Amino acid sequence: MRMRLIFLLVASSCLFSASVVSVSARSLEIDRFHSEIWVREEGDLLVTETITFRFTGSWNGVYRLIPYRYRTPLDRNFTLRLRLLSVSNESNQPYRHEQSKENHYQKIKVWIPGAADTSKTVVLRYQALNALQFFEEHDELYWNVTGDEWDIPIKQARATVHLPDSITGLRTLAFTGAYGSREQAASITPREDAVEIRAQRPLQMHEGLTIALAWDPGVVERPSIFDKIYDSLSRNSIFLLPLLA
Repeated sequence: MRMRLIFLLVASSCLFSASVVSVSARSLEIDRFHSEIWVREEGDLLVTETITFRFTGSWNGVYRLIPYRYRTPLDRNFTLRLRLLSVSNESNQPYRHEQSKENHYQKIKVWIPGAADTSKTVVLRYQALNALQFFEEHDELYWNVTGDEWDIPIKQARATVHLPDSITGLRTLAFTGAYGSREQAASITPREDAVEIRAQRPLQMHEGLTIALAWDPGVVERPSIFDKIYDSLSRNSIFLLPLLA
């Protein structure tokens, strides 16, 4: 009886060890995250995110959480209006996907066929209608490139910001790390028609790359009074409830 009990304990231990190995063998990370951002003279952004995932084990797909409601460095509430244009692979073949809102994120769920022990690339294209901020002395883009809610590491992160040709007085900052971090472990390389920002180290779980660009006003079209009213109502829609009632 004692020998049998010892055998059962040993067998259980082996099964537990096997299950731990099985679970630990399934992992996910981002090899490369590249965001191309076009600042348009009309006042909106066109964004293309090319994200290469490394799948270990078998996966059904991935989530992308894009922050659309947050506070700016000037402690302002800000609600981003996003319009998803396409979700595909690098060959422009569409992926099945669906959208939802989760807390302060736009959640995009993407199904990826054959995501087992391989690398797959997801290309997200979307429009940000009101991402720019306008002040008396400058226009500004404050942009969370990667998001900071990934539960997986990002080995390489970079952003390329394309600007109108006639923009002057450009100033650029980049921040790395967890939410609220002031670390600036990123290189900034101005080009003739764009700015290249690259994180100088891998990003760990819940770390991201955020950029801030400012330039002289007068090139990018500023929102009309009706646009400002719409944005204000969308950020404070709860105050419409008494009126509707």
